[in-house]
Amino acid sequence: MANNPADAPNSGAARAPNTGGGAAPNPGPRPPRGRAHRFARWAFDASTRVAGKTLRVGGKVGLLAAAVGAAAHLNEAAQVEAFFGVPGDGEEEKGASKTTGGKGTAPSLAGGKKRVLVLPFDNLKVVERRRGGGWQDLQPLLQGGGGSKQPTIAVECKELVQAIHAAANDPNISTLYADFGRRVHREPNVKHDPVFALTRNGDPKPSYAFGHSFGMNEYFLASAFSYVHLQARGNLSLFGVASSNVFLKGLLTKYGIKAHIFRHGEYKNAASIFLDKKYSRTHLETVKSTTASLNDTICTGIEAARALKFDNVMWRSIFDYGSLSADNAAEIGLVDATPPVDPLLSMLKCNESVKRDAEDGNDGGSEDIEKRYKAYRSDVAKAAQRQAEITTQLLDEIKKGGEAKKEMEKKKAAFRNHFGNHESFAKFPAMEMVPLATYRQMLNKKANVERRRREFKDWMQWLGERSTATALILVALGFRPDARRDKIAVVTVDGNINSSLSYEVVQALRKVRKDEDVRAVVLRVNSPGGSVVSSEAMLEEIKLFGKLERPVICSMANAAASGGYYIAMNSTKIFALPTTLTGSIGVFGGKFDVSKWADSYGIHGDRYPRDSHATAMDPLTPLTAKMKGNIARQILEIYDFFKQTVATGRSMSVDEVEKVAQGRVWTGEQAKEVGLVDALGGLDRAIAYARTAHTQTPEVAVEYYPKRPDPLEALQKQLSQGVSVWDALLASAIGADESHNSASIEQLLSELSDLRFAEKPHYMMTMDEETALNIILRGE
Repeated sequence: MANNPADAPNSGAARAPNTGGGAAPNPGPRPPRGRAHRFARWAFDASTRVAGKTLRVGGKVGLLAAAVGAAAHLNEAAQVEAFFGVPGDGEEEKGASKTTGGKGTAPSLAGGKKRVLVLPFDNLKVVERRRGGGWQDLQPLLQGGGGSKQPTIAVECKELVQAIHAAANDPNISTLYADFGRRVHREPNVKHDPVFALTRNGDPKPSYAFGHSFGMNEYFLASAFSYVHLQARGNLSLFGVASSNVFLKGLLTKYGIKAHIFRHGEYKNAASIFLDKKYSRTHLETVKSTTASLNDTICTGIEAARALKFDNVMWRSIFDYGSLSADNAAEIGLVDATPPVDPLLSMLKCNESVKRDAEDGNDGGSEDIEKRYKAYRSDVAKAAQRQAEITTQLLDEIKKGGEAKKEMEKKKAAFRNHFGNHESFAKFPAMEMVPLATYRQMLNKKANVERRRREFKDWMQWLGERSTATALILVALGFRPDARRDKIAVVTVDGNINSSLSYEVVQALRKVRKDEDVRAVVLRVNSPGGSVVSSEAMLEEIKLFGKLERPVICSMANAAASGGYYIAMNSTKIFALPTTLTGSIGVFGGKFDVSKWADSYGIHGDRYPRDSHATAMDPLTPLTAKMKGNIARQILEIYDFFKQTVATGRSMSVDEVEKVAQGRVWTGEQAKEVGLVDALGGLDRAIAYARTAHTQTPEVAVEYYPKRPDPLEALQKQLSQGVSVWDALLASAIGADESHNSASIEQLLSELSDLRFAEKPHYMMTMDEETALNIILRGE
């Protein structure tokens, strides 16, 4: 008999609730279980089993991934230790470095070989900042398939300088070798930072520069090396610094295009190419001043590097003579040797052969042999027993060593007969060549190993802070947490200033401002200027660091003029290279009136109201007196504000600023004299100053912004947003920032309008011919 009401037959009538004391209430009949209920129950059980298996599999995959990551880290650390001869954490071993048998393909230090770091300037394109993520690193592989010409490698200026400094401090790099190749670089690719990095190095290691020919710019860099070799049939073309400009007024007049240019600053010559047919008085004065200053800087640098004493008459004679032959250049001390071919491989082979012969013949051990012989002779007892045997053995060794010495002298004589007898060949110490690409790769691996080590220590320190027992265990195991490290953020502004560049830099500055460990910001500026509005946006963001009492130190590259100087002038300290072009404190703006040209083709424009400022920037609208007055007033207001801002940032009066303003361009050397910059030096010196003056921790981390996105991460983000594979690859290759995808329509229109000369007439820039043609032909 069933006691459970659910087991009793259903009578179809509802039971009355039990209100008696002590008896449990009757829950009533259980509803019937249908197929849906059974399916839901089965699905729940199945999902539970699958989830459990997934967690188990996921755990195994996670452990496998961790093991693979640890193995990769150990392998990379072994490669770093094998290459540099030091542990991966950067701690130098005391005593002689010992070769390790680490895994990987990195060359070892077997035999204690000395290395030469080769800088292939003939295939280097030195840029301020690479764009496009990491895809540009693959470009040499894509180019290497066809032809005999080696692919061009894009390298950032700071990476090149860092490699030079790292080589100077690397005990395994005994010398530096620069190959300038067969062609004369006519484009100003090579920045001057490496020149000053070499001259300030102060390292006793010898350095060599070889070229088939040298121009002025290339020789300025080559002269910073200890020895300069010029191919025997090559030329040294030292013509001095020259300036050439294209003037378009005749072209515009021929086609009926009128350029309305409004400018403030007598020397604001950026738009002169639209207004003149040749140099104006002020334009020519600026060109003469800057070229004379650059010539003086370069000639002084060459004299100091080469220990020469040339006066102005001598330099003028060299400039006027034309191309110097290799023999002429060697005769007056501009080059050291004139080998028929690049001697690098021959010098390496000769050193290796000499060392091998010395080891085989025990040459160089003659003193050792004589000491042994004298020791044996002093021991009368041993000498009596083994005199004949020892004498015969030593005489054989001496004879063999003498034969090896003769063979070495023969090889050295053959080398001298082919390349000459200059001392630079005899002082070349290296026996192993390391290409710049390999050295950079190993430096990056070393940095990765040190970064992972710091991250592991930070993680262990985090665990110790949350548990006293864990902290005691870690201390017992010998773990010592690293102290907090201050940071220096280097923010690069590279290129013409427009909304796109401003947006990127402002976002980077905001990220830096949120990092409380950043103690100083180094603003690296390489820009001729650009949009007033975009320059102002960056300057306002820079000013916010002053409220946080974080200094901003500016480092000027090739150019920091007009708008480029505008964003730099509020810095705590400004560094510039002697060859930097800066200043150009002035503003210009305007429009092109093509109504006459259009009329000749039967194209006519009309507008209403006819005298409205709203139509002033229409290319088919001639400017009225009222429109011209409005634009001129705006330009004057911007110029006055520019001067006032410079006066505030540089602690000068407005009258003092006016004397050095007027749109005049200064070299870094001149700018220091007139008070527009504080000191001369490159990026490395600016960082060193920030480290010394504004950080407190023993170790300081230097981080660079804007960060280049990892190509695989950028590709993954593009694909996750539904972008096609081709478009995602293209966007990743050109370095599209995913943050721009969320920009509003108004922001995008603003960026486009800043690229139109006719719609945004206010510019603070120093313009070259390429920029001018882009404005006319493409409106950008």
